[in-house]
This record gives sequence, C-alpha cells and structure tokens, in this order.
Amino acid sequence: MTLSLLINGSPHQVDAAPDMPLLYVLRDHLGLNGAKYGCGMGQCGACTVQIDGRAAYSCITPAAAVQGRRVTTIEGLSAKDGALSPLQHRFSPRR
Repeated sequence: MTLSLLINGSPHQVDAAPDMPLLYVLRDHLGLNGAKYGCGMGQCGACTVQIDGRAAYSCITPAAAVQGRRVTTIEGLSAKDGALSPLQHRFSPRR
C-alpha cells in the first residue's frame, strides 16, 4: 500500500503495510534515524515524535494512522538555516 505522509514539512509517498509502526517507516524507508527503537511498547520514549504538535510513540503508532497529519522528528526541529534547536543542541556531542 502507498501511504502519503507529511514528515518534517515534506510530503513522502511510502510503500509500506498500513499497520507497520511509524518508527520503521521513518528509519527504514526514509532514513530518519533520530527516533530510536527502545522497548517497542511505548513506554521508554526513545521513539518519540510529534504528531500534529503532540508527543507520540512511533513504535506503537501504525503508519496509516498519520496520513493527513504533520509528523515532526528530531531531525525536523532544525531551523531553516541549519542551526540546531535547543533540544537538538542538548543531544549534540559538539557542544
């Protein structure tokens, strides 16, 4: 199935099963590795993304559930000029 997703402000067409966890779509299909696999049960927060501005666990969110919604990953928090957001800066070893 082809899913139409809006990730970090950019539209993407992804061939994936509708019940595939969003985490795998982000990492395996789109190469966005900021969200990590942790527990796989939505408890640890390693896979957290924003969906329409609210925190969500991508490991338990089916990819089809975010069609027509705005998904923001840690990579999408950067300013247009490439400057790191305060959150990204805290995770950066370059500080």
